[in-house]
Amino acid sequence: MIKTNKKSGKGLPKHPLPYFLNKKIRRLIMRTTNLFPREVKKEQVNLLEEQIKKILLVRANFRIGNAILAIPSIVIFRKNFPHATIDFVGSPASGLLYKHLPVDHHYSITRSFPGILWVYFSLLYKMRSRKYDLAVDVSCSQSMMNSFIVGFSGACFRAGAKGKWDRWFNISIPRPAENNKYKVLPVFFHTMGMETQQVFPQMILSPEEKEEGKGKVTALIGVNQVPVVGIFVGGRKSKGKKWPIENFLKLITTLRAQGIHVIVFFGPDEKKLMGFFGQSLGKDIPLVFEPSLRTFASMVSRCNLFITCDSGPMHLSCALGVRTIALFLKRNFKHWGPPPDIAQIMYNPEGILVEDILKVAVAELCNVPSY
Repeated sequence: MIKTNKKSGKGLPKHPLPYFLNKKIRRLIMRTTNLFPREVKKEQVNLLEEQIKKILLVRANFRIGNAILAIPSIVIFRKNFPHATIDFVGSPASGLLYKHLPVDHHYSITRSFPGILWVYFSLLYKMRSRKYDLAVDVSCSQSMMNSFIVGFSGACFRAGAKGKWDRWFNISIPRPAENNKYKVLPVFFHTMGMETQQVFPQMILSPEEKEEGKGKVTALIGVNQVPVVGIFVGGRKSKGKKWPIENFLKLITTLRAQGIHVIVFFGPDEKKLMGFFGQSLGKDIPLVFEPSLRTFASMVSRCNLFITCDSGPMHLSCALGVRTIALFLKRNFKHWGPPPDIAQIMYNPEGILVEDILKVAVAELCNVPSY
């Protein structure tokens, strides 16, 4: 939900009451469970030598980017346990993102109110009835919710990163020295004794979805087989990840003046800014708010280049194999930034200049083949 300043067109984030209540209730449930001390004996096991037939992977987070970054866990576990059932606990968005990936069943968590009051109890009941052999928190971090779900899953082996919330695990894995989110999972699972190699997140689209994206992009720009640059103008302002609107406007108009077709994408938090952008840019540049995550992905997949701040769409475009220019406004790009094989990271402590992005964009378009 966004409160818009009509004069500047800038959005101010505002959390609705259901979201606030959900957050408080989840914390209350988690903290209540800690009132009952539980000593779990830590085990040293070689999982590859165990009879692992049912696996539960957990990444209970509502951020699209975090869901995408968890994709390598599915690939790695499928490779190491090719005949096992692999289920996943995540947000409704991850259920959409993981379509066509080797996941047998997806459990969706919720943050809606009042569903939050009973959905987790129902979720735990369903998971425990499955009698999992192994449950793993794949966040590689200290997550209270992930640890709770893994701990109460009833799995024989319950694994996750060593730390504050590992009281729910009987296999505690030392957190690796690797800090980059694109590289940490293979290192983490190697520590668990599995065979791993570097795996980057990959989102799989069906041939029908690819054709749908191609048709929508062609309809927007009116031609085919020309350089198309997608630009996502969102970013979490509360985390200081949002580039100024006036910079986006200058970047878009300059690219278009050079004969490059631009499609401007908006997320739910930026939807109310579409009128402002429309008045500033005119009718020549298409503005898109696509509520369907997979349709949005299909359109991004048809872009030759995607420019975005550090955000969920940044990780999405990389997972689709689209060359990406990632704008980082903070020095956290070593932690969250995609590798240079799939993205060009831009950071300047004094502020990222439009002119610098234009130079990089033109150079990238010279090397990226058109469809």
